[in-house]
Amino acid sequence: MTFTSNNSSPWTPPEPSHPQTGLRVYNSLTKSEVSFVPREGNYVSWYACGPTVYDAAHIGHARNYVSFDIIRRIMEDYFNYDVNLVMNVTDIDDKIIVRARHKHLVNEYRSQVTNLDAKTVQDVEAAFHAFVGARLGETITNDAGWRLYVARVGDGKNPEMVAADEKFTLRFEAAQAAFEAIVSARQSMAEGNSSKDAVDALVVASEDVLAPWLDAQFATTVKDHRIFRDLAAYWEKDFFEDLDSLQVRRPNIITRVSEFVPEIITFVQRIIDNGYAYESEGSVFFDVDAFDGKNGHFYAKLKPTAKGNQALLVEGEGVLNEAKFNKRNDNDFALWKKSKAGEPEWPSPWGLGRPGWHIECSVMASEILGEHIDLHTGGIDLTFPHHDNEVAQSEACFNNHQWINYFMHSGHLLTEGRKMSKSLKNFISIKDALKLYSVRQLRLLFVLSPWSDPLDFKMQAMPDIIKIESTFDNFFANTSALLRDYREHQYESDGKRRFLAPELELLDELKETKAQVHAALMDSFNTAKAMRELRNIVNRTNVYLKRGRANIDPQILEMVALYVTKIVRAFGLGNDSSSSAIGWGASLNSTTADGEHPADRESVLRPVASVLSDFRDAVRELALSGGDKRALLGLCDKVRDVDLLNLGIILDDHGDGSALIKFGDPEKLRRERAARQAEEGAKLAQKEAAARAAEAKRQERLARGKLSPKDMFCTAEMSTQYSAWDEDGLPTKDQAGEDLPKSKLKKLSKEQSAQAKLHDEYLKSLQA
Repeated sequence: MTFTSNNSSPWTPPEPSHPQTGLRVYNSLTKSEVSFVPREGNYVSWYACGPTVYDAAHIGHARNYVSFDIIRRIMEDYFNYDVNLVMNVTDIDDKIIVRARHKHLVNEYRSQVTNLDAKTVQDVEAAFHAFVGARLGETITNDAGWRLYVARVGDGKNPEMVAADEKFTLRFEAAQAAFEAIVSARQSMAEGNSSKDAVDALVVASEDVLAPWLDAQFATTVKDHRIFRDLAAYWEKDFFEDLDSLQVRRPNIITRVSEFVPEIITFVQRIIDNGYAYESEGSVFFDVDAFDGKNGHFYAKLKPTAKGNQALLVEGEGVLNEAKFNKRNDNDFALWKKSKAGEPEWPSPWGLGRPGWHIECSVMASEILGEHIDLHTGGIDLTFPHHDNEVAQSEACFNNHQWINYFMHSGHLLTEGRKMSKSLKNFISIKDALKLYSVRQLRLLFVLSPWSDPLDFKMQAMPDIIKIESTFDNFFANTSALLRDYREHQYESDGKRRFLAPELELLDELKETKAQVHAALMDSFNTAKAMRELRNIVNRTNVYLKRGRANIDPQILEMVALYVTKIVRAFGLGNDSSSSAIGWGASLNSTTADGEHPADRESVLRPVASVLSDFRDAVRELALSGGDKRALLGLCDKVRDVDLLNLGIILDDHGDGSALIKFGDPEKLRRERAARQAEEGAKLAQKEAAARAAEAKRQERLARGKLSPKDMFCTAEMSTQYSAWDEDGLPTKDQAGEDLPKSKLKKLSKEQSAQAKLHDEYLKSLQA
């Protein structure tokens, strides 16, 4: 028997009912790697915590969902598990309520104010003062007071202030934006501009301070459920569009909290009936003391050290949590919340209310997957209290002791050492990330990082990822081209055997690679190690290719390339095509992302035919005009380096005088060409700068060389130091008429010799 991380609650390994793969996974319940044994043969029931939809998804979310998509693909495509993945969408939540209410109230206010007037400015001023007092802890009564405050805190990024309040910079910037908008609005009014545009400019810039001010006055007037649902629906659609862009496979089943409210009420009542929850003033709370250590139950199995952590518990209760809830114990948490005015509400045996956050996942997971579930995944920040509370309330409802067999948590994604967060607004949205990097590059970043470890996302690390991608790009392009060439002549033979010692050696290395990759994937999905093994076999094959086309056997090449293709596609680094083609899987025969029909023959051939026609015309004109060989070679280079490259066609010149035809992504090839040109331009500019500096230095030497060595010590300035000179102009006596010491004469002679060289250079430059 194994114990969970609190060393008291037992974890029971599932009994296998089917031959096992040997897969071991890191289980957050035991804080160790354990054998993965699904309850029902090859079928895996999997529940994944989905998004709370109130804002754009960021690269930190991508880390979680892409990492588990990679794991799911390995389970389905490599280990051949039958996975049923259920993911929830939280569309009832405190953050959604507040965001939707704020958005609604600001839009209402904006629509009602048609002209900029003194009252509108006064409203925003009042909102500004209230915001600064509540969020920054400062009492500001006039403009001078705010300016003094700004002079004191600077740009709002003071490390001490940020350490005391991680949202300080965000709040300060919101206040500063509102203040500047107020000053601008006053100026507009003074200039006679009271237009609707002036109103909108003020309200939009001040929205972050205006929204809580309006909410404090008018929250209770917001009663339409559609206001909350519309916001959630908008961001849910946006979220899944982002996942589609990242090539994350859709869950088998998506559940929404708003569609499971009756089931949640039944679930809560069952916990009450079992003696583990109680009603208080219209809300229902889980009774931690009644559950923990009773009847074989244990609370906080995942993170026992956090048990009783009030900061985490309060955060888990939501931003609308009532501090004065009449709970029996501070550790108790809400299963059902009594709704206040301005919040969505549903009828229940305890009055009008809404679900607590933690109960939502317990109900939706269990309704679809049952009272015992194989696998539960989510971000590491959900461990306590969310997942620990899920476990407690589910085991309290079903009176069982192992609702989930395996918990897997993805590590935080940090940005320059700080956790990425919507609330801090220090995040890079998925859409913005995809403007900087390709889907494959982002997925490679996650494949190359252990899924359960923290990952610090740094822009300067991405060139290494791109370099790795290029290694595989080139490998796939080279092998595909060589195999196409081979198939054109595969039935021709010169009677020579080609599968010899080098091929057998590469075959042995491929066998070892397969064994190492398999071991890595069975070791809790160690994709980083698997990728290292793939890179090793690719590098070894590239060395083999240096033997030249005449000295390789394409059959072993194909075996390596197909295996590498299989694994990278299992990681989701290519498309989902079942094509047996080598490489990432892009194909002219596949449909587009919009589901359009494949390109027809004419549209495929037209761009190539156009290049061929232009080349023919240029060659013909050159021939008729008597052009030379270099001009013809220049045309050939243009076709290779510009025209065909723009179409994704690579002509790779070989030493035997023939070119190997390869294919690549046109946009990527254009970017690489632009990068090379930029690098060459930078090198040329550096070379030119060095030449200018050298020339400037030469001109300086020539200027100094104008003076004859005989005259250099006979100037008016020198006459104040010396009184006699020899016939070569070298001083012999000082100003007092005393003979110069030998050491001084030696030094002056060296200086004169150096000047003689400079003067000689100067004279030669005049003759040039």
